Amino acid sequence: MFITVFGSSGCSYDRGNDTASFLINNSVIIDAGWNLVENILDLDLNPSDFKTILFTHFHQDHYLALPQFLFYFINSGKRLSELTLIGPGDLGRVVRLAADFLQLSRFFDDIGYPECIEIAPGESFSVGDLFVETHKSVHPVDGRYYKITDKISNKTAGFSGDTAYSEDESAFFSGCDLLVHECSLGGSYTGDNFYLHSSAEDAAAAANGAGVKKLALAHYREKQRAECIAAAKNKFDGDILTPLKGDIIYV
Repeated sequence: MFITVFGSSGCSYDRGNDTASFLINNSVIIDAGWNLVENILDLDLNPSDFKTILFTHFHQDHYLALPQFLFYFINSGKRLSELTLIGPGDLGRVVRLAADFLQLSRFFDDIGYPECIEIAPGESFSVGDLFVETHKSVHPVDGRYYKITDKISNKTAGFSGDTAYSEDESAFFSGCDLLVHECSLGGSYTGDNFYLHSSAEDAAAAANGAGVKKLALAHYREKQRAECIAAAKNKFDGDILTPLKGDIIYV
């Protein structure tokens, strides 16, 4: 099982990186970031080969590239009905808005429409050789944690999406080999968490409680990298990664 990093920055990406977006086993995309098509092409891969996108939630930095991805897919001669988009309850509305923005009904005939699967917390499903479990995240909009197991290798990776720290995380991510966790609040944070995000200390506490082997920090600004690593080390003794665009994490 391997995770290719499309980006790991905060909501406004850093040069040479993108916002948090990932690819599992060259098969399933998690979140679309700002520049999904470019990120895929930069890896010498074909964006139109990918048929499944999993969304953690629908704040703009996690779906901004959806219209460009759909447009690229159509212009590659593919029908949108070949796509499966999966996420929490705002999925259908966001896809409709993307279709309206592209004026699909005006400019294209017989391209179909993506299959949109809205996942309730606690539901599980399979995508090819991947088994996906879900849990509700703690965020101002409806969001999901994902726990994804490769059925062949039996390796498991967890993805927090954007979330405030919750003790539920440790139970849900228990046994994961890798946890990819946001730390938008930097190394540590004690102020008003109005936007419901996590610090690196929160991410480390979740990883430690879950007994994971590796923690990959994401969704932070480059200038926060050193403080995030230092803070995470205070609460987690396993491997701490701060991956950038183009990096591959072997689970």
